[in-house]
Amino acid sequence: MGAPYGEAYGEVVTNPYLVGNFAPVTEELTVERPLAVDGAVPPALEGLLVRNGPNPVSVADPESYHWFGGDGMVHAVELRDGGAVSYRNRWVRTRKLAAEAGTAPPRGPQEPITGPANTHVIWHGGQLLALVESGFPHRLTTDLDTVCVEDFDGTLTSAMTAHPHADPDTGGLAFFGYDVFGPPFLRYHELDSSGSLVHSTDVDIPRATMQHDFGVTGTRVAFLDLPVVFDMDLAMTGRPLPFRWDPSAGTRVGVLDRGEDGTGTRWVGIDPCYVFHVMNAFDDGATVVLDVCRYDRVFDTPPPGLITPAPPTLERWRVDPTLGQLSATPLDDRGVEFPRVDDTLAGRPYRYGYCVEMSQTDDAQSFDALLRYDVVRDVTARWDPGPGRYPGEPVFVRDPDGRADDEGWVLSVVYDAGTDKSDLVILDASSFGKDPDAVVHLPARVPFGFHGSWVPAARYR
Repeated sequence: MGAPYGEAYGEVVTNPYLVGNFAPVTEELTVERPLAVDGAVPPALEGLLVRNGPNPVSVADPESYHWFGGDGMVHAVELRDGGAVSYRNRWVRTRKLAAEAGTAPPRGPQEPITGPANTHVIWHGGQLLALVESGFPHRLTTDLDTVCVEDFDGTLTSAMTAHPHADPDTGGLAFFGYDVFGPPFLRYHELDSSGSLVHSTDVDIPRATMQHDFGVTGTRVAFLDLPVVFDMDLAMTGRPLPFRWDPSAGTRVGVLDRGEDGTGTRWVGIDPCYVFHVMNAFDDGATVVLDVCRYDRVFDTPPPGLITPAPPTLERWRVDPTLGQLSATPLDDRGVEFPRVDDTLAGRPYRYGYCVEMSQTDDAQSFDALLRYDVVRDVTARWDPGPGRYPGEPVFVRDPDGRADDEGWVLSVVYDAGTDKSDLVILDASSFGKDPDAVVHLPARVPFGFHGSWVPAARYR
């Protein structure tokens, strides 16, 4: 999958996160002209696809580098008038990057931990925000220039998750932050639709655990206090991921009514496991339903090796905090990650979800295909990108004139190992599994990354 990232070091690097399409690109690029397209971009797709992921400016020790620690680089493709009209990529100018590259640090507040802003990029309150769970958001322009470190007018004083959840009815944003320097080790917040912080509360947990995502419904939130614990001894060694698997720490889900004090959190235990990502959550009477990508165990091997012996599988958790009960039902036995749903149904009962199908050997992961889950009819459709092609996170964009839940498109950045280039693939969600409506040939390789968003043109023009 491409040449090794090691020429600058005069050696061949065997770190799996520095070769092939994990290897960083070395230049920022701006292309403001029509991009080559096979097929036709649907005219209703008017907006910006933004995607964030690790792309280190430099690597001090190629043998110990881990994918999770690379500097954030945001990529953007603008679709308009039935075509793709521009592409650009930019590093997020964090204090971490400034220290590495010898450039001026960003303006704004000092973060609790100087992080890489490499995990997600969202639009909220009229702002584009690059996120990482260890620090504050970084505000960007739609040209991807870094504006500042964002703390919402001084009201946010601790880290923000990279997985906030927008409420489709109110336009508010629910999020949390875990704090390795607590107590408190966990805080819950909500922004209103304008980006003002309107609710904050501490949630009592006994230690700092890595909480990457959580469930949000129309009325409640569900925290995932799972047995990946912060280890100060590992942090003092300079290990890029100072967390370890510790089943003795306990495994539980905490349900809290939105807008209420954290002391009202009700906890329900579950067998040891880990969840990076929740596909969706919704209320079913007294029960909170969460569809999650469940790992048996993670972080029990040293970097730069893979963090888990096997990829996660999709499960449905039904949590009844009143009875103190949690049941788990497998939805698929295939390895899957990077789950997404229609954002207009986030936190509500839904029918369709989308994931990357994954496979794994002892020392390598592969992103093989995209899956569409019909969780109502228990039917799964698969889109195969073809030999030597590897898809990224599927982002669903609803057709503005659509009525059915699958009327829209799935956008995914696909790496082609044969050409060592990347494409933006546009799939008709209602005929998922068939040939794409359009394949946009990007002028730069987009390394494997994490998460992104669709920003409709009406929001930023």
